[in-house]
Amino acid sequence: MLIAATLNATPADAAVSPECKRYVDLARQVGWPKSQRYELARIMWRESRCTPTAHNPRDPWGGSYGLLQINGSNVGWATRQGYITARTDLTDPRRNLKVGLELWKLYGWKPWGTRSSVTTQTTKGTVQ
Repeated sequence: MLIAATLNATPADAAVSPECKRYVDLARQVGWPKSQRYELARIMWRESRCTPTAHNPRDPWGGSYGLLQINGSNVGWATRQGYITARTDLTDPRRNLKVGLELWKLYGWKPWGTRSSVTTQTTKGTVQ
C-alpha cells in the first residue's frame, strides 16, 4: 500500500510534505524568492521526492544529483563559479539549492523542462 501511495502522489503533496517544506525554507535562506516556493516544491517533488541524496546515474552527462537533480553537464560551470568543488557536493541540500537558484536566474525553469507561468525572468543575474 505504501508503494501505491507513493506512485499516486501529486505535486500538491509536496506543499504539505514536511521534507519539502524544510527544503523550501532552506531555499529561502540561500536566496530563492518567496514567489517561487510552490513551483520550487513541485520541481523538488518531481525530481527527487525531496530527497537530497537522490542520484540518477542514467543521464548522459554523468548523472543528476540532489533535490533539484542538477545535471552533470552543469558541474564544470558550478565548480568554476565556486558553488561546488565536486559533483557529489550537489547532494548537499544548501549547495544544490544554491546551484539551482543560479541556474534559475540564468534560464528560468527551462533546465527542469518546464516554462511555468510563475517563472520570474532575470536580468544580469538579479531577480526582479
